[in-house]
Amino acid sequence: MKCYLRQYMNTWLLLFVLFQSAISFAQVLHISQVTTTEKEAWITKEFKSGPVTKAGQDVQLLVNNKLQTMDGFGACFNELGWTALSSLSENDRAFILKELFAPDFGANFTIARMPVGANDFSRNWYSYNENDGDFKMERFSIENDLETLVPFIKSAQRYNPELDIWASPWSPPSWMKYNKHYACAVSPETLEAKFRNDLMADKQGAEGSNMFVQEKKYFDAYALYFSRFIDAYREQGIHVSMVMPQNEFNSCQIFPSCTWTAKGLAEFIGKYLGPEMKKKKVALHVRDDGARRYCAG
Repeated sequence: MKCYLRQYMNTWLLLFVLFQSAISFAQVLHISQVTTTEKEAWITKEFKSGPVTKAGQDVQLLVNNKLQTMDGFGACFNELGWTALSSLSENDRAFILKELFAPDFGANFTIARMPVGANDFSRNWYSYNENDGDFKMERFSIENDLETLVPFIKSAQRYNPELDIWASPWSPPSWMKYNKHYACAVSPETLEAKFRNDLMADKQGAEGSNMFVQEKKYFDAYALYFSRFIDAYREQGIHVSMVMPQNEFNSCQIFPSCTWTAKGLAEFIGKYLGPEMKKKKVALHVRDDGARRYCAG
């Protein structure tokens, strides 16, 4: 088992943090931070600069003291990110994509995550197969993604064809869950009605439990679901190199989510998803949210 320590920057791609620096071995010449929040755009903060041994600096970069190796930095492809970019002129959209993905330019993102089906930044709930009982995945389809995620990823690949893409679901198809709903938790009444889900209180899940149906035919179908996803994206010229079985597997949310126990995940990964991904030569990653550690089998 080979492990990599990675740090990912999950962000809606119009709202991002960009660090720029020019560094020599003896001196930090310039460091600035540019941020955008929901209230104010393009806030620039300049940091103190000078020799790394100078006391009182805001930032010290010890370039000769190498510790772990970063495989890269990246962002997450989301449907709402693409709808926002699509509202811009072609030139403005191209400029932003170049800033984010072009090698040795701007943010220079080299790794990107994508959802398998809907996440909390999707237009609406969907999965690739909402046909209850279709265990053979005969009606599997990524048709929805052809409008958003596929053109988004292809647009990024124009600037970096070597972009490394990995994927994880926020929720399996709703019929594969005990509560038959994309969400795990009931929306609070304080939330505006148009943003609430329609999950009933008696169908709410809980952290520390399995919301995915723990039966062989469901495990088989879900592993096949991942396999069809890999194939469908390869047909679009997009190669997913890694998958994770579940985003935040112990987080019960009002948006697409699905809690798993460690035992449930071990059963699914060891007997079903792992062997299926091995056939596709796709790495399987399991995340410890605290340490941000990713292990490839």
